[in-house]
Amino acid sequence: MLNILLIDDDSVELRLIDNMLRECYKEPYVLRYAETIEGAMSVLKTQKIDVVLLDNKLDNGVTAKDTVPMIKKLTDDVPLILISSDINFDYLKDKTILDVYDVVDKFHLRKRINSGLLSI
Repeated sequence: MLNILLIDDDSVELRLIDNMLRECYKEPYVLRYAETIEGAMSVLKTQKIDVVLLDNKLDNGVTAKDTVPMIKKLTDDVPLILISSDINFDYLKDKTILDVYDVVDKFHLRKRINSGLLSI
């Protein structure tokens, strides 16, 4: 069973992504959720996570440039997928810039899940 952690400050995204997963990902999964990086760090310290979906922008102007190093310091072996509704920032144009598994536009997330994004 795939254990997924979604880090996003908008709880509506949790419902949308859970619906996408139910429709597109045919394997069993558990979707865990954290609204803040602090909440995510707590989950990562206490639970087995197979993949992290991280929103580029969290509250208070915190971006992936800030959060990716924090997550990688704690668990560098978990694939980290950045999701954003605006992937035009320079640091999101190439997944190697932040050394993440992938960068996905939220508008294309359903298609990417269908095409095997989570077959890690």
